[in-house]
Amino acid sequence: VNLTFHGIDTVAKIRLNGKLLGETDNMFVRYSYSVGHLLQYSPKRNQLEIEILSPLAEANARAAQLEDRGAGAPLSCPQSRGNVECHRNMLRKLQMSFGGEWNPAALSSGLWKPVTIEYYAVAILRDVDVAINRNDTHWTMDCRAFISTSDDENFYGQLVVYASELFEEPFVVPQKKLSYAHPKLEFQIHIPKEKVKLWWPNGYGRQVLYPVSFNLKTYRSEAGPGLSSRTDSQKLLNIGFRTIELVEDEDARGRTFYFRVNNHPIFMKGVNYVPAHTLPELSADSDRVQHLLKSAKDANMNMVRVWGGGLYESDTFYSLADSYGLLIWQDMTFTKATYPVTDELMASMRLEAAQNAQRLAYHASLAMIVTNNEIELYLVRNRSDFGSDAKRLEDEYKLLFLGNLSPELSIISRNDFKPRPGPMISTPSMGIAESGKELPKDPQSPNCGDVHFYEDDASVQIIYPEARFVSEFGYASLPMRSSWLRDLGQNATEESLAALIRQRQHDPKGFIPLLRQIAYELPFNLQNWEDNIDEFIYFSQVAQAMSTKKAVELFRSRGANYSTMGALIWQLNDVWVAPTWSSIDFYGNYKLVYFWAKEFFATTSILALYHEANNQINITITCEEFLDGQLTTYNLFINTFLWDDIYPKSSIARAISVGGSNSLDQLHIPLDSVLYEKKSKTEIFLEILLKDDDDKIVAQNYFYPVPIKNIVGIRDPELKVEVHRSDCASSKPYNNNFSLRITVKYPTLFVYLELVHEKYTEVRHTFSMNGFTQTVPRSIVTLEIDNDSECIKLTADNIRVKTMNQYMV
Repeated sequence: VNLTFHGIDTVAKIRLNGKLLGETDNMFVRYSYSVGHLLQYSPKRNQLEIEILSPLAEANARAAQLEDRGAGAPLSCPQSRGNVECHRNMLRKLQMSFGGEWNPAALSSGLWKPVTIEYYAVAILRDVDVAINRNDTHWTMDCRAFISTSDDENFYGQLVVYASELFEEPFVVPQKKLSYAHPKLEFQIHIPKEKVKLWWPNGYGRQVLYPVSFNLKTYRSEAGPGLSSRTDSQKLLNIGFRTIELVEDEDARGRTFYFRVNNHPIFMKGVNYVPAHTLPELSADSDRVQHLLKSAKDANMNMVRVWGGGLYESDTFYSLADSYGLLIWQDMTFTKATYPVTDELMASMRLEAAQNAQRLAYHASLAMIVTNNEIELYLVRNRSDFGSDAKRLEDEYKLLFLGNLSPELSIISRNDFKPRPGPMISTPSMGIAESGKELPKDPQSPNCGDVHFYEDDASVQIIYPEARFVSEFGYASLPMRSSWLRDLGQNATEESLAALIRQRQHDPKGFIPLLRQIAYELPFNLQNWEDNIDEFIYFSQVAQAMSTKKAVELFRSRGANYSTMGALIWQLNDVWVAPTWSSIDFYGNYKLVYFWAKEFFATTSILALYHEANNQINITITCEEFLDGQLTTYNLFINTFLWDDIYPKSSIARAISVGGSNSLDQLHIPLDSVLYEKKSKTEIFLEILLKDDDDKIVAQNYFYPVPIKNIVGIRDPELKVEVHRSDCASSKPYNNNFSLRITVKYPTLFVYLELVHEKYTEVRHTFSMNGFTQTVPRSIVTLEIDNDSECIKLTADNIRVKTMNQYMV
């Protein structure tokens, strides 16, 4: 009988019936104890006692001990304007719980994963790694079954695999004698190619998953198990068949850095993911996780980076990623600090690496594991500050990550093929091919590997890095008013709301980057945001959306010759209501950047960028669908509008052919050629449409030749909203979908819709689009409220509307 703790946060002593079972100090490790000899039988009761120690006191004590031995690590206090705690690198604990520039300090403690009693005769099947390979005729499932036992003698195992969609007869792994020290079974199953349909990332094809059941029997006698002994354990996995590579070919600049799935190069469009809740035990909430990952899928994303300051996510998370076609870039949970390398701690960290790798490896979505976030960058940038300790800290870094953790991940690698790229040692980095025994001089080199990009003023295109892969970049904004009021209460004053916004601003630079970002494009008074909070929220979200769109369009336009092949926005989600870089706020509400992402991440997109030196518009048509070399003909329309007329004044049409997947078709249009009569560029804007042969709009974009604040001639659109809905059903479940008919008389810039209702504002709801520019007299926006228990009534008064026009007339 085993008592297994799948996750204890973090430092604890465990006793059963007064006997010490063990001590824990790594929340990312599974601890299992044999307890059969300690259990008391009815009518006696068993008492399980878990003593949780203070993580802060333990971290401080460990730091002091290292200092006393002359092997101390630099003080690892998170950068933040808010309250933080130091010495996070002393504990194998959720690193963000010590605070940071976007999140609070919240030192959680307790049981964050289930505690189970496992009853078996000899051993149980713990995890199965299924590595996928193929040749010209067959797919191969290269399997490793990892087995747990508390025995101290060798035993026998037999395994049977069932997968009726892949092979008609069960696949039997014959009886084998297993070592109790490291018990595992290794075997291969070969499947004809015609039996298998490929798993593709989102946007490239279907996510076909095959259920495969692994059934293990273990027993001590070579003759087989006894009739009544508990010998069976099972694992049911959903397996996707795909190949994935990281291509780092030498070229004139350095090396490429792009992922190739099923022999197909793919531009990675996605986000960075942080735990769904500050408290780790709530981060696996299935409804919350599904909402976040489904949202990423619906926004045409194909990659999610699990950030190294967070967690190894739940099984639910990775299974959803499999089904949604979201490739996972998995950081290990080490970030931006040096870590002690005592023998005891390194043994725990090796176990952490092995256990989590074994659990995650079979997922089709797992693209790559990276052993840390920004530690090489941290060491290189702070080398002079470390002084005489610099070499020791770098040596300890190499010992831990190159000498211990990276080799430990070989447990899910293969000698004759690579199931997936990596492991990569750090991010940002020079990539895998350029990694060596010494730290790079510039981990942020744009010529190899990946970069993390943050710039206070990145609105001028020429300062964006021409990087191979941008694995982290982003811009901040504020959540909507209703989210703030859920924390404060609906009757909160403007003064209390302003105080909360200021208190939750943890960026060390304060509001300066955000206000500068707004000021570059928009007509907002920078001096008194406290007196105009609704406007501040609106302008911050518009600025975030505009800056992110410009960056993504630039990165995607560089896909030719694999110059730039990835853009991962920081960050998808949030752990509280605060001014942060998230696209979705803590309560699951979409910011404007999320709605825009559906367009700028669309499979077929129009990218429009202004080249100031040549006074021209560079238009790029992207088509990322897997078309197997087919040519598709579209009609491109460039419509010129004046701000005081709802109808276009002139139009240019061109027929273009886009060939194959990942193709780029580029046009260079002189700005003067699209001006109307003697109007200046301050008085016009462009609508760019891509239509198919049936005149259906395939892609749409708007191009504004000048910063929004410099527009001339914008009018009051006289916007009106009408709310319509079909009759409610006669009984539950009710379908609460509404159509909002929006009418305008003049072009209307950045229409922002917000549900205002004392009862339903806090219910999850979704507009079909938001933050949009309207250039037709009437448009329809759908509103879906996630409540089927009652028939909801809404009027136009329940829809708050803002437009940029109202601040410029």
